[in-house]
Amino acid sequence: MILNQLKQSIHQVRKNLQLYIESVFFLRMLRVVIAMPLLSYLFLQILKVTGLSSITENTIFEIFSNPVAIIVLLLLGLTSVFFIYYEQAYYFMLAHLQDTQEPYNLRTIIKKLNRKTRYFIHIQSFIFFIYFLLILPIASIGMSPGLANNLYIPHFITDELMKFQGGWLLYFALLFLILYISLRFIFVVPYFVIEEKATIFQAVKKSWFATRKKSLVHFVYLLVIVGLYGLLLAVTTGILLVPLMIVERILPIAAPIVAGVTLSFLQIIVFFSFGFLQGIFAIVLYRLAYNKTAESPVMVGGTKGFFVMRWSKWFYAILAVAFISTVVGNTVSLTKILYQPKTQIIAHRGYMVEGVENTIGSLKAAKYANADFVEMDVQQTKDLEFVVIHDANLGRLANRSDQVKDLTLAELQKIQVSAGGFTDYIPSFEEYLTVAKDIDMKLLVELKLHGSESADMEERFVKMLQEANVTEEYIVQSLDESTISRIKELDPEIRTGYLVALNIGNLPKTSADIVVIEEFSLNSRLIEQARDQGKGIAVWTVNREELVRRAFGFNLDGIITNEPSQAYQIRDTFDQERTLAQRVKELLE
Repeated sequence: MILNQLKQSIHQVRKNLQLYIESVFFLRMLRVVIAMPLLSYLFLQILKVTGLSSITENTIFEIFSNPVAIIVLLLLGLTSVFFIYYEQAYYFMLAHLQDTQEPYNLRTIIKKLNRKTRYFIHIQSFIFFIYFLLILPIASIGMSPGLANNLYIPHFITDELMKFQGGWLLYFALLFLILYISLRFIFVVPYFVIEEKATIFQAVKKSWFATRKKSLVHFVYLLVIVGLYGLLLAVTTGILLVPLMIVERILPIAAPIVAGVTLSFLQIIVFFSFGFLQGIFAIVLYRLAYNKTAESPVMVGGTKGFFVMRWSKWFYAILAVAFISTVVGNTVSLTKILYQPKTQIIAHRGYMVEGVENTIGSLKAAKYANADFVEMDVQQTKDLEFVVIHDANLGRLANRSDQVKDLTLAELQKIQVSAGGFTDYIPSFEEYLTVAKDIDMKLLVELKLHGSESADMEERFVKMLQEANVTEEYIVQSLDESTISRIKELDPEIRTGYLVALNIGNLPKTSADIVVIEEFSLNSRLIEQARDQGKGIAVWTVNREELVRRAFGFNLDGIITNEPSQAYQIRDTFDQERTLAQRVKELLE
């Protein structure tokens, strides 16, 4: 039954191919010309009224203390939901009109969709906002509309959660719950948009009852559709890359042009195939929502396109020029050789694969893994000394309820910590620093604040660095901007880093020499702004191979990773052994 439903849906899209091509263009135009500029404008207004350059975890509360910013933020959220709704609702309305064989054109569809816009200035719009947050599990496997495809849980949050005992169980239980709820709400948009008198609340209620005891079936439909789509796209990509791989071997001089053409074709295929996927998914969901069996008749006659502009020779000429320009641009990008990036590899808390984090064992292991720096965490103890440890509480690594701030350095040094099958002891910062100098390993020291530091904490810390004669070699970073400013005031020779866990907007204002951005927030605009301001920029915590390659492609100043050995191998052969076919695949990711 699943395959029959899918077959009919594909047949319907194929018979109306021109219409769906035009639909993809229309929705992309709506997104690029109207949605994104409007959302950017609203976001800039939030920054303007608050006087911020960006929204970070440290400044987000300033938004909620400003009444005007709150109003604009609500407007921004509702506008985002509206455009996401529009992109989804469009395909559902298209499926409905084709099924009922009701005459339609572009104006008809827009008119029907606009009838529901009154609910977006209604309290029920918040139900839609919650609904679109709940479809994140579907978004994560490629089924979200374009405005939502960057919504996912930052990797550093999931990575940290997995380190706690039972954390993986909590994580997957939460994902399962959200996925279950999202599947129960899977018919909300089709019910709301197709039934003229349905309110958002009524659509939610109807979807909840209609999906009772059917969540597993709908999940299978989803997996089959996305799985086949992924398989087809992978096979298509493989087939198109074969000629390029052959040309690279027998006629290398022509390979760059062939690579540019191949990448351009693949980009076009991905661009349209995702729109077709949304169309197919909408047809399947529509038929499931209204209990139409695979044998139910559907309108598959070749519907004509409905744009005012006809496909004339001028239109094709414009497409040809656009395609040639894309080929030229892709060829230049593919042949741009970076060689070996200068990006420094920074082992996160040492090399945790070979030792307990923040211990002497993981420090030494990082040296053998060819890391350039070791990132480690320092906290102040009860007796105002410094100890190397990340958590303020000893529960995760030592299975104790003690707080670091309540113990002396001597007491902490006697405590055994365990992780990943390794056991070690908590080191003092002085001990850690001595070993680092002995093995010639530079340190990126993060000052962790637990709230009970002494008034002269920064002075004590800087004095230790000065006495060890490492102020010109080491980097000191913190999530607290005032701490970093104070360190810089005490010794201008020390390079400082401002650690940012979340950043939306421009590069955050800081007195630090380096901005250390979490991978979730990193983009080319921030890198360019950092370069323009004469600041360094690094990224944390990057572990997946494709993300490591992306970071090296940006040629950042540093990359903080749990996998320094992998990062070293990638950096060492970054452009020397990569074929053009491999570069094409990377640019598609």
